[in-house]
Amino acid sequence: MKHKTALWAFFFLILIACKRINPDRPSYHGEPIALPEAVSTINIPLEIPLQYIERHLNNGLSDLVYSENDLNIGNGLSTNLNVFRTGNMRLSSDSQNKLLVNLPMRLKGELRIAKTIFGQSLSTSIPYDENLSPVVSFTPEIGKNWDVAINNLKIESWGRSLKYSLLGYEVDFDPILRKHVENVLKNQLSSNGLSRISFKKLITETWNAYGEAFKIGQGDLETYLYTVPQKIKISEQLTDDHTLKLNLGLEGKVVTYLGDKPQAKPSPLPSLYYNEDTTNTLDITLPIAVAYPVFDEYLNRELSGKKFKIEKQTNFTPRAISTQSFGDRALVQMEFTLQRVGRKDLTGELFLVGRPTYDAATEAIRFEDIDFDINSKNILANNASWLKQGQLLAAIKKQAYFPIGSYIDQARMELQQRGYLSTDFASFRVKRPELTVKGIYVTDKDVRIYLNAKGQMEVNLFKPEAIMDE
Repeated sequence: MKHKTALWAFFFLILIACKRINPDRPSYHGEPIALPEAVSTINIPLEIPLQYIERHLNNGLSDLVYSENDLNIGNGLSTNLNVFRTGNMRLSSDSQNKLLVNLPMRLKGELRIAKTIFGQSLSTSIPYDENLSPVVSFTPEIGKNWDVAINNLKIESWGRSLKYSLLGYEVDFDPILRKHVENVLKNQLSSNGLSRISFKKLITETWNAYGEAFKIGQGDLETYLYTVPQKIKISEQLTDDHTLKLNLGLEGKVVTYLGDKPQAKPSPLPSLYYNEDTTNTLDITLPIAVAYPVFDEYLNRELSGKKFKIEKQTNFTPRAISTQSFGDRALVQMEFTLQRVGRKDLTGELFLVGRPTYDAATEAIRFEDIDFDINSKNILANNASWLKQGQLLAAIKKQAYFPIGSYIDQARMELQQRGYLSTDFASFRVKRPELTVKGIYVTDKDVRIYLNAKGQMEVNLFKPEAIMDE
């Protein structure tokens, strides 16, 4: 009687050593599992040499800058005044993020004097013809319609004094000319020059390409990724080497879709935000979904029907392997046959529950923190003493992995291919992206591998004049 009691106690202790696992009732308590948001951020600096803007501004400016007859300048003086440009403007930048315009001009007219002296009317005209080299400054700014607007236009200097002494009369043309010439220059630069510089086509093409779906998958089950664009940011900066640098930023949410290619349509261009980032940066999180049937196919191909020696005269053969979620972990279920020399074969089901982790050395998903359970009609199989010794777990842990190196390579290739955009203005491509596994998460339908891609965008400016709206 004592022997029987001890034997049943022994079996009981072995049985409770196995953690009971019910695949129909995942063991997880707490808040629902929420996947982190996959965010895509691209920041591209576009450097436009001022010489291209300069060329179009010169083509748009008229020779006659300002003209007015019978302009009353007070004290019995009036003038006919014509202001011409005599050469091409030259653009440069200063340390205050302003554009400086050097525009050679010619001031031509005649000063008319009408006086009554001792009851006698005195009238005479004095011609004048002067060359000026004024310097005009203004701040360029991207407008709501993606054109370049002019702010704070100001004549910094005329290149010489505009005070003249004519027949003893002191005439200062500065207050007469300043307001009129500033208004004329602003109108001409806007209507015929800078307003024709528009980035809307470039931004629209970039925006549409940014949201296009691309495939990352293996076999019949394909994963498509596409970005839902959410925000455009931009800022302008004038550099010391006389270029207009536009810092263009795109932000969006990366979405995973299993099945046929989705018809993802980007939203209209949103409102502009100011971009504080001046770096060349690409930072994209790609949530690649690997469906459980893909795991099943691979594990059955690699493990099903293969014998694992767990003791000198004992072999373990798995078959019919399947996977599923188990709360916040993954469950691997398999049928097995335990073959023992000189004894009857044992059959049953083995359940392994573990946390999928990434092994960078082998570029594969492996399972950690494994719990197990066995379901068999044979109590000797159920007690799992052969499993407790660790040989089988070690063998399964070594062999039960899922390689994702091809997913990483494909993601890198797709990034480089899809990251290439050619417009009339310039071409852009992703330059040497570095991909790392950011995290692995279990869902009801798949395992999500969060790849993070970091890199830079290479910009080739081959036709800057294409930014001009003809």
